[in-house]
Amino acid sequence: MKTKAVRFAAGVALFAAALPFPAFGQFIYPPVFVVPPPAENYVTPKPAPRPPPKPADAPSQPKPAGHYEGRTFVPD
Repeated sequence: MKTKAVRFAAGVALFAAALPFPAFGQFIYPPVFVVPPPAENYVTPKPAPRPPPKPADAPSQPKPAGHYEGRTFVPD
């Protein structure tokens, strides 16, 4: 009878000591995802934007006749 009481007391002590461990074991730190910045393509440069085409029906302005003497324009 004494052996049963000792075994029962030991079992209760082990159960009481192991009781909080499942609660601690359930906690897991959340995973941290580090997202890298978007990749850049350094090999091929982007093409320069082309200017819009000039309309073909618009007449061009005639250039004034003359010549430069230094920085001064002298009409002919």
